[in-house]
Amino acid sequence: VAREGGRDSEGDTSVENLLRRMLTEPGAALLSRRTANGFGISPGATFEVATGGRTFDAQLAASIGTDEDRDFDNLLITDIATAQLWLGQLGKLSRIDVRIAGQDSEAGLERIRTMLPADAMLLPAAARSESVGEMSDAFMTNLTAMSLLALLIGIFLIYNSVGFAVLQRRNLIGVLRALGLTRAQTFRLILAEALVLGMVGAALGLGLGFLLGEKLLVLVSQSINDLYFVVNVTEVIVSPSSLAKGFLTGLGATLIAAAVPAIEAASYRPRLALSRSMLESRSGQLAPWVAVAGVTIVALGCVLLWLSGTGLVAGLVAVFMLILGLALCIPVVVRWIAQLCAPLAPRVGGVGMRLALSGVGASLSRTAVAVVALAVAVSATIGVSIMVDSFRISVSEWIDNTLRSDVYVGVARGTLDAGLVHDLQQLPDIEDMSTSRRVWLESPTGRTRVTAIDMARAAYGGVELEEGDPAEIWRAFEQQGAVLVSSSYAYRHETSRGGRLILPTPSGDRPFIVAGVYRSYDADLDAILMSRDTYLSIWDDPSIGSVGLYLREEANVDDVIRDIRRISEGRQALLVNSNRELRERSLQIFDRTFVITGVLYWLALSVAAIGILGAMLALQLERARELAVYRALGMTPGEVGRMVVLQTAFIGLLSGIASIPLGLTMAWV
Repeated sequence: VAREGGRDSEGDTSVENLLRRMLTEPGAALLSRRTANGFGISPGATFEVATGGRTFDAQLAASIGTDEDRDFDNLLITDIATAQLWLGQLGKLSRIDVRIAGQDSEAGLERIRTMLPADAMLLPAAARSESVGEMSDAFMTNLTAMSLLALLIGIFLIYNSVGFAVLQRRNLIGVLRALGLTRAQTFRLILAEALVLGMVGAALGLGLGFLLGEKLLVLVSQSINDLYFVVNVTEVIVSPSSLAKGFLTGLGATLIAAAVPAIEAASYRPRLALSRSMLESRSGQLAPWVAVAGVTIVALGCVLLWLSGTGLVAGLVAVFMLILGLALCIPVVVRWIAQLCAPLAPRVGGVGMRLALSGVGASLSRTAVAVVALAVAVSATIGVSIMVDSFRISVSEWIDNTLRSDVYVGVARGTLDAGLVHDLQQLPDIEDMSTSRRVWLESPTGRTRVTAIDMARAAYGGVELEEGDPAEIWRAFEQQGAVLVSSSYAYRHETSRGGRLILPTPSGDRPFIVAGVYRSYDADLDAILMSRDTYLSIWDDPSIGSVGLYLREEANVDDVIRDIRRISEGRQALLVNSNRELRERSLQIFDRTFVITGVLYWLALSVAAIGILGAMLALQLERARELAVYRALGMTPGEVGRMVVLQTAFIGLLSGIASIPLGLTMAWV
């Protein structure tokens, strides 16, 4: 149903009239009702369309959809001839969609191939969708890794909580064991209770995750808009499989974490279940063996990391093995440091400090878990911060080296007017100029961006070559038709200097020699540099997409920008940016990209803080009689409070010390 002239109309006659208007009236277009209402455009009204730095008159023939329909938001539909005029593509089509009917599809495809000119190719429609999906895989990997890290910290928290519950009912468990409850029944009892709590927690987690997803959606959408392509995501869509995976992951984490205290509670004989000293004695005996297991896991993680090569999944598994292995080594280190520091404590803080420090080593079953949880969370903060800061420094250096021009001029999704480019070059403050033209080539393996560039003398230093003699590389680039490929392209396509690549051209597929590989942090992974002379000799396309202007030393950037806007006024709407503005904007985009990572590791740190609270509550509950004895011997409430604070601070100090090597390892990997 199309809304035309303020009334609803449907039927063949209305559709025919609408199509006739679209085909015969210049500038006739369709918009969704939501978009038209947002711009305040009613059917029959005229409005302006800006493209390629120029404006064109358009008329809203009809609005489509309903007020709630979001499928066509920010989409304008018009006749091909009108679009060709607006986009400066007269006589050209970007693509033709073909549906093959019948069983003999291969024969139909072959007939189409024989009809195509040399510069056209037949590609499956799924190829574009796959390439778009690959662009967002990095975000998915990043968020999944951080989520699994938070889950790892949550496992320590669950272990601590179940252990706390077992501790509170140690006497009851001892009585039940004495009355005939078997070890298997004890184990199942504790595990069943943990499972019920896990189901409640997982269900609450799904609801909280949905709310968090709504808030983080804006951040993820902004990053994709900055780096890849414009998306218009207006609602959170959760698949049943995602909910099921989240729920089962929560239950699995609960069972894994609860199994340890459940086994611990079921393993004692009835009379020993009432003894706290037995638990700590057992923990002390197990600590060295746990450390040995941790060292073994670290060694296996290093081997996996060495064997993983470029495998991302194997690399992430190795990271988690290193984290888990180092975490298992922490309890024995905690006990060793506590034993070492306890004799020295009275000289610094008196008897209260010695009691605080010795209590950490004596209650290893509680304090070690708290130290591990906090250390892993803080190490995530350290590791991610170092990684992001290192990457930011590298990107900043790359931007400083790449942006050599003083002023950059271009248009939004279009090309510059040739006469305007000539006039810009004649400005008295312009010393030199670089020009570039970006085109995207389609192939069965995806899209490749080719940048045809006519470089100024100063621009050569902005391309950081990874290997080879620069003079030889630039000679092959300028005179022999060779190309430069980005480091990402070389990595993904396993090519290097001296290799060959195939590009689709108007005369068919053509081989090119790879003159060299240049360092790049560009969001377009498959990027190729080609000299403008080489490009013009193959493609009949003299268009210029952007120019970089090099100013004389005495020139003022702001004055030059004003002159550019004065010359272009009424001819073409230009995007003009100074070198400083582009640097600042690039780093702002970088910072926005990693905001969501910061959110996730602060969440992980919050989970660890809750774990610390639970561990300290369990510790004080166990020490109730001990603290009562201290009070009976004359220790004041303030002294007891200071002892608890010192003990908590010592746990925090140990966690911080342990997190540094763990965080550095994580950042390096």
